[in-house]
Amino acid sequence: TPFECERLQGFPDGWTDIGDWVDEKGKTRKCSDTARYKALGNSIALPPWKWVLSRLSQQLGGGTLGSLFDGIGGFPLIWEGINGEGTCLWASEIEPFCIAVTKKRFKMQQEATK
Repeated sequence: TPFECERLQGFPDGWTDIGDWVDEKGKTRKCSDTARYKALGNSIALPPWKWVLSRLSQQLGGGTLGSLFDGIGGFPLIWEGINGEGTCLWASEIEPFCIAVTKKRFKMQQEATK
């Protein structure tokens, strides 16, 4: 299930379960298992990247994160977990559903864009 995929990849339970969402054309869409599977499949597994970003943050002494294409906000999720809310300035995603997940999960200075 998408729930199991979220757990296997290290995302919080229900991360991709965002309810109805609005695509780039303004059309309201239902959150489907198919969209959730696709988004998770195009994302990252968080545990190895948490180690990498933790080491990077230690070397830099913190800092802010810009745009990284990872599907559903995995890099911002890790970075803000390490450095605090608001340290990811913006995220850029490609797929409309991924953009909707990122917008729902993060309060960023610049909204997720294509």
